[in-house]
Amino acid sequence: MNDLSYSDFESALRQSLPFLDEETPVDAHASLTELGLDSLTLLGLVAELEDRFSVELPDEMLVMETFETPSTLWDSLSRLPRT
Repeated sequence: MNDLSYSDFESALRQSLPFLDEETPVDAHASLTELGLDSLTLLGLVAELEDRFSVELPDEMLVMETFETPSTLWDSLSRLPRT
């Protein structure tokens, strides 16, 4: 899928983060690490986002500042060109 949709983004987060279930609203300012983001889930989340949105996250974006909150990740993701 090439179009960026926040609901698809939330779905990718729910699929990748162990402490974010279907009933839990996604707080745009919640800490992704508190929702279960670690080095392994980060790899899975990056792969899911790249595949789902036809983007490639450049190495310089693979820093914790990008993955602080859903909001910071969405802002970074939405600026990427589609492949």
